[in-house]
Amino acid sequence: MRSTESDKQRIVPHGLLRELGAGPGLPLSLGGVPLSELAEEFGTPLYVYDAELLRQRLRRVRLAFGEQVQVLFALKANPNAAVASVLREAGAGVELASAGELALARAAGFAPSAMQFAGPAKGLNELRAAIELGLGCLNLESESEFEAIAALCAAAGQRARVAIRVNLREGAAVAGLRMSGGCSKFGVDEERVPALARRIEDCPNCELLGLHMYLGTQIHDAAAWLRGAEALLALAHRLEQELGRSLASLDFGGGFAVPTHAGMPEFALSDAGSGLCELLRGEAERRYFLELGRFLAAPAGLYLTRVVQTKSSAGQVFALVDGGMHHFAAAAGMGAGLRRPWPVVACSDPFAREAGSGQRIGGPLCTPQDEFVIEDVLPELKQGELLAFLAAGAYGASYSPLGFLSHPAPAEVLVDRGRSFLVRRAGTAEDALERQLLPEGLLS
Repeated sequence: MRSTESDKQRIVPHGLLRELGAGPGLPLSLGGVPLSELAEEFGTPLYVYDAELLRQRLRRVRLAFGEQVQVLFALKANPNAAVASVLREAGAGVELASAGELALARAAGFAPSAMQFAGPAKGLNELRAAIELGLGCLNLESESEFEAIAALCAAAGQRARVAIRVNLREGAAVAGLRMSGGCSKFGVDEERVPALARRIEDCPNCELLGLHMYLGTQIHDAAAWLRGAEALLALAHRLEQELGRSLASLDFGGGFAVPTHAGMPEFALSDAGSGLCELLRGEAERRYFLELGRFLAAPAGLYLTRVVQTKSSAGQVFALVDGGMHHFAAAAGMGAGLRRPWPVVACSDPFAREAGSGQRIGGPLCTPQDEFVIEDVLPELKQGELLAFLAAGAYGASYSPLGFLSHPAPAEVLVDRGRSFLVRRAGTAEDALERQLLPEGLLS
């Protein structure tokens, strides 16, 4: 699908390309390895991640916020154990939201003390596993979740470290996806927090560490995020006065935006960092946390797909590719209120632009939704052309309907300073039968 954005609003993905080290007129590489070589070795469609760029993104955050703030990698953004391992080795903790992510975090080498478990509707088996492992913190989303944790701990003779996720009265109106303010399945309403805190204090099987917030995702206004942080800090002060003790930790969430479409500004990381440091000046000694997934991983990843056919239809040219929305749904606009163009480039010359070619890019699925929203500025695409979708290191395959039409899943490769490592094998046609059963006696 072509964008109808005005020329003034066109995406020119130079910022994302510069972060990849790309130059005009040169074939695109990642981590010192030409993408054409990776596609030849591992096939397409293919996800590729740059380990050094992951480290650089984490360093940028730590430099902006200082040593007093610990960064947690939100595993939901990219549940690849190798990606998580790179960030763990670089100093990140991990935020997880399921028993599967708990298994991934353990495989990636995170210590239980470096893990925090968030998310609504945690199952009893998930809570039991987290309690038995002794996670650093369980973030409570409701009063009933506290009751379930307290009962499990009492039965097992254990004690859980918990924090209350707060649904602040004022959410982040500038978030791409708002997750706080008003009626929400996330967190405990701000006015209900003190009563729950008192209940936790009276519970011998739970230790209240502090408070947690997560305003939303794709927040592009640092000032709005800081207002949320200030509100959480003010609530912590009131709660500490009521409880007669200091809280050990505050988690300010994250959701920092990565621009992927026209008109979307960069998140002012340095402003957010200096602003939070100012808010925390003179505060009691606590542990402070940020949770970041997309901001760390998205720019460090690419989704590669190859043109297998071209065709003309009603005066327009279709480039049909071997990848699609089943692998990278976000680039096809899935889950977005408004389908916006996603940055895509030709790997042979990522800076080549040719306005008005009238091309569209579609995948192999039997649905009109399987069309990438692009700008009408790509050079003429021919059969065999290798394309790279940028900002694909977060919410890629795991956010996509991989089972639709039973195409195999793409392989995933991690590159690191000129070396490439296969970190997830490509799927096979036989995967369509995985976990299926044909019971004997079902058919005559």
